[in-house]
Amino acid sequence: MYYFATLIFILLSANGTFIPFFNINWFIVEFVFLWIGIEHNRFNKRDIGLFVKFAAMYITYCTFRSVFLTHLPINFFVSDIIYLFKYILPSFLFCALLKDKALYYLSKVIIDLAIISIPFFLIQVLAGNMLFNIGSALNIPPHVVGYEYTNFIVFVYVKLHAFQNAGFAWEPGAYGFFLNIGLVLHFMSNGFSFDKRARWLVLAIFTTLSTTSFIALILVCLLFFRARGLKWSLLLTFAVPLILVAAFQLPFLADKIIHTYKDDLNSMKNIAYLSKYYIRIGETFPLNRFASLLFIYKTFGAQLIFGISNIFTDTNPIFANINISNGIFEFCAKFGAVGIIFLLYRAYLFFRVYTSNFEQAFYCIILILILGFGESIFMLPITTAFCFLYHYAQPNELEDDEGNDVDEYELGHVV
Repeated sequence: MYYFATLIFILLSANGTFIPFFNINWFIVEFVFLWIGIEHNRFNKRDIGLFVKFAAMYITYCTFRSVFLTHLPINFFVSDIIYLFKYILPSFLFCALLKDKALYYLSKVIIDLAIISIPFFLIQVLAGNMLFNIGSALNIPPHVVGYEYTNFIVFVYVKLHAFQNAGFAWEPGAYGFFLNIGLVLHFMSNGFSFDKRARWLVLAIFTTLSTTSFIALILVCLLFFRARGLKWSLLLTFAVPLILVAAFQLPFLADKIIHTYKDDLNSMKNIAYLSKYYIRIGETFPLNRFASLLFIYKTFGAQLIFGISNIFTDTNPIFANINISNGIFEFCAKFGAVGIIFLLYRAYLFFRVYTSNFEQAFYCIILILILGFGESIFMLPITTAFCFLYHYAQPNELEDDEGNDVDEYELGHVV
């Protein structure tokens, strides 16, 4: 039961398969979570109270912003309310369903899917055309316009990333987010032990060949060694030289970051021309990380403190032909710096439960920010789940679940 619910939740978050691409599927997932929770007596009054309080706070925030700050048409406010029940409610239901088991199952499912991705990735590298043809024959949606994209539900192959592992996500960098978060959660559930399953995750991260994923992995390694008691002096002696060599020798680290930054500055100088050009050829204009930051900031400025709306892209016609790739500033445009601070604070409280000090929990927040700078991850259900995970990580917040569903969660600690 828990494994199935987590698998559906991960696939809903990953934007790789057909599940999140159809509005009806979001409500089907909510219905399934509700049915499982009621059938197995997993919901209680505290759960209802938690969501009611969150919803009241959320609606009040959106109302205040709409009435006193943005002064946008009513459809912007309505969209914000729909967002609560379409996108945030599944996160809450998942957390309420699994409660304290969420940490274990999130890491378990991510690791299992990562292991599955390795043979798929080997076939992709060795016989990419064959894999693409098989995927095309299966014809599993979604069908992404402008990309040679095939979906196997648990694995995605995009010809644009022929030598990068995209796993179950929409592209390799996004897959790296799930892998790094899964690795952190796995360490927290096994007492920061670098076991066989952790090694599978690290291997999968390497196969993404994603700059953001590699930088995030370095931070996860720092968290791991500090949690294991390694002193800063020893870390600086050995880690810094290795990081510097890797940064300047591997083409997808320092060189790629500098190249991307220069390209982004050039894109911003010519954004009007480029936008018209992409409209003429019928494609969207992809803005990289830095360009996305600059464009959103120049467009909204101080409004980013409280945000504009879930559908902020409707405020400027140029957004209709632009693909934003900076998750931090996308989230600020939707819910403001206030919203992102709230989310990160709740995430910190959750991580603090499973770490021994402020430093280790702080690394986890920096990890989310690094991953969010490179990918639009703050809008994913697995990220908004941090608004609720802390509540269920507290033993005194949980009612007695003795007798409920003894399944592979308990067995996993025996194996």
